[in-house]
Amino acid sequence: MLRVGVYLAAMTLAAGCAARGVVRHIEPSAPTAGGQESPGDSLETFMGKVRARSERVRPPGVAARMIEATDPLLARSLLALSARPSAARHRAVAEQYLRLGILDVAHEHLSAAAAIDPRDAAAWDGMARIWRNWGFPHLALPDAYRALHFAPDSPVVHNTLGTVLQALGRHADARAHYERALALDATAAYALTNLCYGWIQDGQAAKAIEACRQALRLQPHLEEARNNLALAYEASGDLAAALETFASSGEAGRAQYNAGIVHLARRRYHEALKAFELAQTLRPRFRAAAVMARQANRRLQDEGAP
Repeated sequence: MLRVGVYLAAMTLAAGCAARGVVRHIEPSAPTAGGQESPGDSLETFMGKVRARSERVRPPGVAARMIEATDPLLARSLLALSARPSAARHRAVAEQYLRLGILDVAHEHLSAAAAIDPRDAAAWDGMARIWRNWGFPHLALPDAYRALHFAPDSPVVHNTLGTVLQALGRHADARAHYERALALDATAAYALTNLCYGWIQDGQAAKAIEACRQALRLQPHLEEARNNLALAYEASGDLAAALETFASSGEAGRAQYNAGIVHLARRRYHEALKAFELAQTLRPRFRAAAVMARQANRRLQDEGAP
C-alpha cells in the first residue's frame, strides 16, 4: 500500500467558496519543473513533480492589453473600475484575471483594493490564496491572518487560512480552521474536502473517506471531493475502489488520466500507458495525457513492466 500524502496532478484542494463555487489552487509545495522522479520518492513528491512537469503556464510575452481587448467580462470590469475606482471594483477586476490565470495582475488589483480599504478582508484573503498558489505559503500567512482579523466569522477566510497552514505542515492547526469553517457554515463542502485531504496527509484514511463522503453528500458534483475520496481509498489499500471512484466522475478522459497517475506512481507502467492513451482517445487535445503517455512508455522501455 502506498502512503498517500497529496492529491493527483488533476486534483486540488478546495481553496474557498465564492458565490459561483469552489476556487482551486495548485499543490502547495510543488517541486521545480523538470525534476526527475525517483523510485524512492513518496507519492506526495512524485505527484508534485508530475504536476510541475505537465502544468500549463502563462505563455511568455502575452500582453495584458490583448487579453483585455478580447475578453468581454474583463473589459467590462476594467471599464467600471476606470469610471469609479473602489476596493470592490478592484476586486472584481482581480476576479477576472484570476479566472484567466493571470495571478500577478490579479494580485496587483487586490493590493490596490487593500490600499483603498485596509479592512477589506476579501482582498487580503485573495492575496493569501495567490501567494499560496505560487508556492509561498509563508508569504501567504500574514495576509491570511489579516483577512481573519477583519472577518473572524467568515468560513471562507478560515478555510483559506487552513489551506495555508496545511501547506506549511501545521496540520492540526489547519484542521482547526476547517472545523471552524464548518461550524460557521455546515454546508461548506469545500472545507470538508480540505479536511479530507488533511486526514490523507496524516495517514488517517478512514477519517478522510468519511469527510469526503460528507462533502459529496452536500455537493455531489464536487470534483475535488471525489478525487480526494479516490486517494483516500488508495491510501487505505483499496485500489479497486479508488479507480471506481475516478470512473464515477462523469468525465471519462480525466478519470483515465488520474488512474494513469496512480499506476505510474506504483510503477505499473503498462497499465499507466494504457490509461493515458485512453485519456487521449477520449479527449484528443488532452496535452498532459500525451506527455504522461510518453513518460510511461519511456519507463516501460527503459525498465520494463514490473
